Formats: sequence, structure tokens, C-alpha cells
Amino acid sequence: MTVHKSITHGPAHRRRHFDWHFENGRKLLHIKNERGREHEFALDEMQAILRMLHSVFGMDFFPLANNVELLGNGTEQTGFGTTIVAQADATVSHAQGASYLGVVLEECGYLEWNQQHVGIEWRIIDTDFSAGELATRLSARAMQ
Repeated sequence: MTVHKSITHGPAHRRRHFDWHFENGRKLLHIKNERGREHEFALDEMQAILRMLHSVFGMDFFPLANNVELLGNGTEQTGFGTTIVAQADATVSHAQGASYLGVVLEECGYLEWNQQHVGIEWRIIDTDFSAGELATRLSARAMQ
């Protein structure tokens, strides 16, 4: 198994280094940050997230939107985190993985980051969300 090393986009004091790999057999993305916190995203869940983001925002930028308090009380703006939490059985804790998943999908050529460390946003730049293509990109990127 090849592990890829990445870093989130927040301000310097909030950026997190993380490792990730895609388990092709189980179609599962594993993420583990420098503090040992883990997130997992199934291939079909990532497809659903990308489709929903594209349906709501098209090719426009969308916010990270993963503030724990705002997600918890249902007042967070529509964006990446709220899209994750809208998935079946998703939790606020799972939606915290948006800052990691965004970087992974960016590195795989699906998203473009707005280059801001505060006010992080992405936009979709490729709409081939097929299971085969997504799995190929995750597998190929994780091997680099």
C-alpha cells in the first residue's frame, strides 16, 4: 500500500499534515492526520458529494462550510461540509473531513482551490464522477 502525504489549506497555525490512501478493493479512501484523527469516505459517497456540489454550485466556487458549531445547530452555510453531513448516516464529525477530502479531490483533478487560507473555497473543474474514473484517479494519485 502506498500512502500519499498532503496538507490542508487553512491558516499556518491550523493546517494539518495528513496521509491518505485509496483501498481499491473496498473502494474506500482512508485519511489520517498528524494527530491521529481518521476519516473514511466510500467511493459511492464521494460520487454523491461531487454530484450534489455540482448540482447546487455548478462550476462556481463553494465554501468549505464545516464549522462544528454551525453544522451541529444546522446554521452552517451550504457548502462542502453541509453536503457531507447531508449524506445518509453522516455526522458532524464526518463532515469535519471536508478540509481533507477537498485537498484529495483537488490533487486528483476534480477541484480547484481559491488559494485563500481563510475563506477556503473550491470549484469543480472536472465532472467525470464515474466510479471507474474516480477510483482510477484516487489509486493513481496515491501511488505518486
